[in-house]
Amino acid sequence: MPKKEIKKKTVKNRLDKLWGLLVHKKERCEVCGKSDGLNAHHIIGRRRLSTRWDLRNSCLLCAKHHLFGNESAHQNAIWFDEWLENNRPEDREYLKEKSREASKPYSVKELLEIEEKLKELNT
Repeated sequence: MPKKEIKKKTVKNRLDKLWGLLVHKKERCEVCGKSDGLNAHHIIGRRRLSTRWDLRNSCLLCAKHHLFGNESAHQNAIWFDEWLENNRPEDREYLKEKSREASKPYSVKELLEIEEKLKELNT
């Protein structure tokens, strides 16, 4: 019986779940320390595949600091950038460099390699 071909979308969905699980291991909002209503946030948006599953491109935030209010990553990009500069300067610089690189589509093989690396971090 021939081996069933794995679809990119299937692997991307698995990667998204795995990335979220790893981000949630931080257990508290990185801004205020709250431990409930937490969201895994992509610092550089999910559309950029070169950083989509990069854990340095993640931040665990409570709903207030993720989506709502003046001090939230989605409502106030300047505030969030300043927060990153003050609290995670190495990651901010790393992501600035990554954002300058061209983003390319991944093959299924490359996606599976990313999945294996994330699985190793999840053990």
